[in-house]
Amino acid sequence: MISLHPYQPVFRDCPHCGENDLQSEGFLFSGIHVMHTFSCGACNGKWMETMPIGHTIDFDLQVDSSTYEVIKPSADYNWLETQLEESLKSGNVEKLTFERSKIHDVKKAVIINCLDNCFGHVFTKLWNACIEYDGYAIIVLIPKQCRWLVPGLVAEVWTVDIPVSSIQPVMPGLHEEIKKAISDFEEVVLHPAYVHLDHLKVPLQKLVKIPRFDLKEFSNRSPRIGFVLREDRFWLDSDMLEKAYLACRKFKVLGRFRFVFLWRQKLLVERFYKIISKEIPDVEMYVSGLGNTGKFIPEIEDLRVDDIHSESEIERNSIYGKTHLILGIHGSHLLVPSALAAGYVNINPRYKTAHWIEDTVLPYKNRMQQFLGRKLDQKTSPALLAHHVIRILSDFPYVYRRLNE
Repeated sequence: MISLHPYQPVFRDCPHCGENDLQSEGFLFSGIHVMHTFSCGACNGKWMETMPIGHTIDFDLQVDSSTYEVIKPSADYNWLETQLEESLKSGNVEKLTFERSKIHDVKKAVIINCLDNCFGHVFTKLWNACIEYDGYAIIVLIPKQCRWLVPGLVAEVWTVDIPVSSIQPVMPGLHEEIKKAISDFEEVVLHPAYVHLDHLKVPLQKLVKIPRFDLKEFSNRSPRIGFVLREDRFWLDSDMLEKAYLACRKFKVLGRFRFVFLWRQKLLVERFYKIISKEIPDVEMYVSGLGNTGKFIPEIEDLRVDDIHSESEIERNSIYGKTHLILGIHGSHLLVPSALAAGYVNINPRYKTAHWIEDTVLPYKNRMQQFLGRKLDQKTSPALLAHHVIRILSDFPYVYRRLNE
């Protein structure tokens, strides 16, 4: 835990001139990151250093306070460094609406900072709020869109009314709101906000508030399949398509050619349905997720939405708890759906291999984990995807019996 109120300074050598044991002057609660601030009397250098929370828990990013450049960049963390530099340099002035919801009066609190521009990161940071901390009540800082996920045992919920995708490493105005809020307490510490907790030890139902699929009912219900889609995650089933996509990202023209990838993805999803419905005529299938581009064939129910609203998320996500299998491309917000459905098949782009474990969860401790949780390569065809789904649906009774003998 890191002490914010009262603030506990740390000591560092100056990264500019090497002056020893300089004491931090304070902290900046900037957004995704929380940073110590420093100045050096020997060389007049000023810099900021990220605190060990979230994705910077194992290393420090040091940023020059004048140039907003990372002082010692690392290729391994380029994605974090670039986001931070761009956010500092942009002078982001998007209006910040900060809301403080007090549930219990407390004197000592631990802040779990769940701000992030990736929903999966928000969700996994929030898992830390399911754990009790001796002597400290929990405060959750989270995008308002995700307010519905906060478990009931917290003392306060602090929200920012900005879409998850627009959350920044640096959000002007947030620091002042946080400083004002923490002054009401005797003591406030900052939680490390671990992003890879053991999900089997996390009571996920406290977050999603929806019962997950009961495996005892698997064979008693008509088979239902959900395909979760996003309009910036695509089924890249050929080398040509992958190269075109990566080129569009590199040259920042994806918006201009997005319709091509969406058209291809819709075609693949519909081909998959036509294959599986021939083998399993009573199968029900829907598409869900963010975006409404394109019209699917009538046999596929379209449950996609244009935006996320916290008030309606429990109702919107309840269908996943009644779904046999969730399908989707890695990065399509599969954490909540896969936590509720009986199983999943995840299609993984090769450029996402480093993030293999980040997009899905299943709460099984036995071999059902491998049977109902499958990951396929991005080049997977509709026929191969259908083959896996058909085998899961048809083989489940046998596997379930054997695992419960």
